[in-house]
Amino acid sequence: MDKELAGFGWYIKRIDNALAREACRNVQSHNLTMQQSHLLFVLSDAENHTRTLKELESIFGCAQSTLAGLVTRLEKKGLVEGFTDPRDRRIKHVRLTESGAEMRQTCHKDILQSEKRMSAGMTEEEKQKQRRAKNREKVYENLKDDMDETEHCHNNYHNNEGKE
Repeated sequence: MDKELAGFGWYIKRIDNALAREACRNVQSHNLTMQQSHLLFVLSDAENHTRTLKELESIFGCAQSTLAGLVTRLEKKGLVEGFTDPRDRRIKHVRLTESGAEMRQTCHKDILQSEKRMSAGMTEEEKQKQRRAKNREKVYENLKDDMDETEHCHNNYHNNEGKE
């Protein structure tokens, strides 16, 4: 496609595709899926690195049974641990292990490396301009209502990835 004729959306889509491919390669190199990596980040941001399955169900927008499988696979890898609430045995908690926290750091380093590659060749002024750019927030705000449905489809697709 002629770069002069390419619209704003064309570039955003190409950037998104390239970042998604790189992210998938990165997590796969650590024997993880995107959903597993996302769970490590969600737990690392939680108080005591712990959330209930019910909370995770809400965050991920999928059934508790789907999350239970995701958690089980991460438990087998030693990255999370599941336990029942001592006050209410019906409630299951998931906690990030030390190995899980280390893997989350590794994944975060991959993200920073991708960011560095993305901004290669830019001057410091151009990088600062991109960080401060309000237009990306405006584009998101303009489209986010439509994206709720798309994210749901995207999440449903990715919730099924890595099922073993």
